[in-house]
Amino acid sequence: MKENETLKINPLPSKTWYWLHLNDTTVKWNGNVQPCMVTTEEPEQVSEAGLNMKEMTTGAGAEADTLFSDENLPVLQLTAKAEDGERIIRLDISSEDKENAAGTVYIAAEENARVTVIEKFTSGKKAQSDLAFRTKLYAKKNSTIRLIQINMLDEGQRLLNAVGSVCDETAKLDVLQMLIGRGDVYNGIQTELEGDQSELHTEIGYIGQKQQSLDMNLVVNHWGKQTNCDIQVDGTLKDAAKKVFRGSIDFKRGSSGSKGAETENVLLLGDDVENKTIPLILCAEEDVDGSHGATIGELDEETLFYFAARGIDQETAEDIMTKAKLEVLYHHIQDEETERIVADQLTKVMSNDSQ
Repeated sequence: MKENETLKINPLPSKTWYWLHLNDTTVKWNGNVQPCMVTTEEPEQVSEAGLNMKEMTTGAGAEADTLFSDENLPVLQLTAKAEDGERIIRLDISSEDKENAAGTVYIAAEENARVTVIEKFTSGKKAQSDLAFRTKLYAKKNSTIRLIQINMLDEGQRLLNAVGSVCDETAKLDVLQMLIGRGDVYNGIQTELEGDQSELHTEIGYIGQKQQSLDMNLVVNHWGKQTNCDIQVDGTLKDAAKKVFRGSIDFKRGSSGSKGAETENVLLLGDDVENKTIPLILCAEEDVDGSHGATIGELDEETLFYFAARGIDQETAEDIMTKAKLEVLYHHIQDEETERIVADQLTKVMSNDSQ
């Protein structure tokens, strides 16, 4: 690839009005990527699955895949088996001393396996740097994968996070993301609910501040019968932060009895913030249930009066509400070490915002 390659990423599966500028996002990215640093204590183990995980699609789109085409980039392959019990895989991911880095991990959960994958994106040594990371997940019959991703990159450090997943019959995928860094984030997740009664549960928490940009694209394709997905996104925009959220639920022909729901709550705390939300439900099957909703706005007068009556000014009240929204979410992580890291990072980010 060329330096400063122009890429169209996070595409909607079905285009909307072009004047909205929401069908995808155009970014310039240096195509001369180097290997990122991936630290883990897990032994590499290739799955014997018949599925070709290399061909799995992520929510970031096909053009984003070109960032990972260099054969010298790291590709970590891990497998969870039923006999492993409740397994936890921890990955620390960083650009280290590179200005532009990338890497990939493939994780397969064998039949009846239970695994939690915790990915922590940490700041590199360069003040200005780009990190692209791709996670591909395959949940076999009756298995459960929990993917927890924590973004902690500093201001000036961009993250492109591409996730692709496939769920077989009665398999379950839980995704929890905490986007609490200070750099721009491009986040794309695509899930194929191929097996009957397979499930996806997604929770995303974020805070955008200063000139930060957050661009998210979630695509869920229901293929199997009686499949289920729910998407919950909660965040706060401050100062002049910008955010785009695309949430697409697609009921394919043959997915009868399936359900899908998406909800977003956005707290707007700046006169110059920019929020764009586009929920999309596509349907080629009659017997399905799809819904979407969003709550977007500032703190109401009643809430501000409640705080004022207790001697708490508006700025402090806004910080309390922002932190409370994310605290509720990170307690769902259910891993003491990771929860402590998130709490420390959130305190750091909130402190930086007040400076």
